[in-house]
Amino acid sequence: MVGTDPDNESAPPLLSVRGVSKSFPGVRALHDVTLTVRAGEVHALTGENGSGKSTLSKVIGGVHKPDAGHLEIDGVRRSLTGPADALRHGIVMISQELTLAPTLSVAENIYLGRAPRTRWGAVDWAAMRRAARTVLDDLSVHVDETDRVGDLSVELQQEIEIARAVSSDARLLILDEATSSLSEAAAARLLELIAEQSARGIAVLMISHRMPELYACATTATVLRDGSLVATVPLPETPEPELVRLMVGRELGDYYGEREVELGEVVLEARELATDDGALRPTSLTVRRGEIVGVAGLVGSGKAELGLALAGAVAAQGSVQVNGERVGLSSPRKALASGIAFVPDDRKRSALLPVRSVAENFAVSWLGGLSRFGLLRVRDERRQVDRAIRTYGVVTSSAANRISHLSGGNQQKVVLGRVFDLGCDVYVLSEPTRGVDVGAKSDIYRLLHGIVEKGAAVILISSELPELLGMCDRIVVFFEGEIRGEFAGEEMEETRIAEVAVSGGPSLPAAPGTA
Repeated sequence: MVGTDPDNESAPPLLSVRGVSKSFPGVRALHDVTLTVRAGEVHALTGENGSGKSTLSKVIGGVHKPDAGHLEIDGVRRSLTGPADALRHGIVMISQELTLAPTLSVAENIYLGRAPRTRWGAVDWAAMRRAARTVLDDLSVHVDETDRVGDLSVELQQEIEIARAVSSDARLLILDEATSSLSEAAAARLLELIAEQSARGIAVLMISHRMPELYACATTATVLRDGSLVATVPLPETPEPELVRLMVGRELGDYYGEREVELGEVVLEARELATDDGALRPTSLTVRRGEIVGVAGLVGSGKAELGLALAGAVAAQGSVQVNGERVGLSSPRKALASGIAFVPDDRKRSALLPVRSVAENFAVSWLGGLSRFGLLRVRDERRQVDRAIRTYGVVTSSAANRISHLSGGNQQKVVLGRVFDLGCDVYVLSEPTRGVDVGAKSDIYRLLHGIVEKGAAVILISSELPELLGMCDRIVVFFEGEIRGEFAGEEMEETRIAEVAVSGGPSLPAAPGTA
């Protein structure tokens, strides 16, 4: 556990937020919010999506100017003119939205705008690469400093964002869902990094929907709801159910929910499925009706490629059958026509039409059934969208609202809802609750129970082991491109699964995935 230095308790707080309010057209994002962060403190900022957490972090980071109230840094009132001004005061923000330049190298991104110079004023490329290598090694980021950022995975790009922040001599790190794109191992390394930075006197304002992370790192939690301050409470003294109640304003009951489904016949059978690039080695797997099979593993283990291969999104060899009929693996359209629906892990880049409305994002998967002679039946579309908004619990004032104005949890409900409405036999869901708050997660779990109770089979690919343990009937674990372990019933223990994910495990079960 990390925290403030008692010797500094009499000193002015590093950061004080005094009565800050902020509104956007038609939306009151913050109202009279107060927050204090001291040097060396890890302070959690919690609340549901849309509670105002990101807006407050952007006010502190200089992105937004408050409509009322002010900030104090080291006891001195400051009016930040932008992120560069915040950086001059030692405030560095790491957002869930990547801000890297994809065409530049790793080293160039880490030192963008502050590259080391030679005595003649030119960029010292060798010094930049050496410095970047040192930062990457310190953070155990396994990537070459000369690699082009746009060629890296989302997780590695997030780690580059963190490396850039750490190398900037920050006094206050704002982590806005910084672990949402990271595997369990990478997230654990980031938590170690937070402890190291706190021990050096650096303050951390941490926004995360992963409750174990907050309880592992933070000593204080400030809760926002609907843009207003609800409470500031100590951690870990405040029980998790109480913190969740403060966040959502209600009791969640059984977080993961329960279902009573008798497993049916095998609906999906994959045999020797492998990608052409070797990221997924020959893999066999079966899933039965009413079953949720979890897929665990580190980034690069092959778990993500399994989902892409089943969806026809990457070139693959082997065979896949749904209800005994062979599935064409050459395109997502053919996979969908065979009864396999896929939800990708990055909704903003791969699943949403961000400049379109909620209605259009729902209906994009239903156009075949809503069109006649090439013309959209607008009345039918409106009726079906209104029903889907109610069914999937999407919070929006109008179906005509741009979907980018919705919270992350409501965006994800739209993505899942339009796919669940297709009534497919198999759903392959990759990180379906990434960046989603605890209330929306519980809602999504309820929706998952609903589709398996109707007879669907689900493959749940997730980096969150508690989620897999709470939701799945069986868990397969990937390591180096193949299934290296399978667990069910009492064998589903976090430590055993993590051991296989990290090292391949002490031994291999016979014929994994063929039960």
